[in-house]
Amino acid sequence: MVVVSARRGRAFVMAAALAVALLPAAASGTLPGAPAGAAMAIPGTPATTAGGLVLAARDIRWLEGEYSVDGRNPNGTPYRGRVFITVRGDDVYFRWEIGRDVYRGEGGFVGNVLVIDWGQADPVTYVVNTDGTLNGTWSKGLASERLIPR
Repeated sequence: MVVVSARRGRAFVMAAALAVALLPAAASGTLPGAPAGAAMAIPGTPATTAGGLVLAARDIRWLEGEYSVDGRNPNGTPYRGRVFITVRGDDVYFRWEIGRDVYRGEGGFVGNVLVIDWGQADPVTYVVNTDGTLNGTWSKGLASERLIPR
């Protein structure tokens, strides 16, 4: 599936999985053949019924906090610093502190990919790992970074 994400007047197109779980709902609001309330019992996610489907929204507040960042610039030079992530609703705000430089970005999830517009031609795209770390790429894949919760 191709998804278009617009942030601050820019559009980013990328292939991604659907960010929410769409489950068929019986007239009672449950999954067919499942115990009553089963479709609503998705841990950590609020669910609503719309058009015969149960829509489970992603709770991303757990992303908030301070991270160590280890990265590599497009020219191959390494960098280290800190990243502060703030979440407001579905919007995710980044503040990178690399040496004396501060960069800011904002974005959100497009499928299972976190896309952050930081004012350059290409966004930073992150995959969130099960251990809470994030692996990101930027500059058309020529640069990369890893965020580790502190």
